[in-house]
Amino acid sequence: MARGKLSTALSRALWLGLGVLGLALIWASLVRTEFLPQRVLGIGPKGQEAFVRLISALAHPDLTVLPEIADGMWESIAMGLIGTLLAVVASLLTCFLAARNLTFGTPQGKAVYLVVRTVYNIVRAFPPIVLAMLFVVLWGVGPLAGVMALAVHSVGMLGKLFAEAIEGADPGPIEAVRSTGASPIQVVAYGILPQVLPHFVAYSVYRWDINIRMSIVLGVVGAGGIGNLLQQYFGYLKYEQISTTFLAILVVVTALDLASGWIRERLGVVSAPV
Repeated sequence: MARGKLSTALSRALWLGLGVLGLALIWASLVRTEFLPQRVLGIGPKGQEAFVRLISALAHPDLTVLPEIADGMWESIAMGLIGTLLAVVASLLTCFLAARNLTFGTPQGKAVYLVVRTVYNIVRAFPPIVLAMLFVVLWGVGPLAGVMALAVHSVGMLGKLFAEAIEGADPGPIEAVRSTGASPIQVVAYGILPQVLPHFVAYSVYRWDINIRMSIVLGVVGAGGIGNLLQQYFGYLKYEQISTTFLAILVVVTALDLASGWIRERLGVVSAPV
């Protein structure tokens, strides 16, 4: 009985300590990020004036820059498309090596699985904007750096999703094909691909949607696309042009989101991968 009371007291003390530590961490984070009432509400006159002008400009977009914005938006869409295609090809070539149900039969297979999964984790750990900064150094300012940044980062995500789709495949058809004496390639072609191909397509379309959004941000570091144009407008405080760019981004992103959802629904993959 005494031991039980002591254990309960220690448990309560532990949870109390964790609670205090959590509150201290939250407070320290609020201070570090300057998310304090006097800072949030203390917007100066210049900031207020600029914000009001920007909001007002949303109702008066400058349509004369539409050709320039359309060219920048097309560059972002193209960056997302090529980056996604490169990632899809690389993921298709490696995802079968990262699936437990295909590689865990031998020690060599386990080693290959760990290597491929580790590579996926490494490239996924670096945000696209960090990769874009690195590739701008290699290839200079322009969309090529953005394409490579999106492709490398997407391999880590698509490869992981593809491999998990393979691991979730129904083992029945796979074993049925194996029982006929089929080769590993035939097992993949006839036992696995028919089950996972809709997921592969849906994930790829969704990733393209994400990459187009990411390409907008990559322009900040000189990786091309509509983001680069938006940065220039902000630099010269061209609020009407900024407004037009915002509206163009909203229209394109909304259309792509609806198209992506429609394709996933038709393929039977309604939920979007995270």
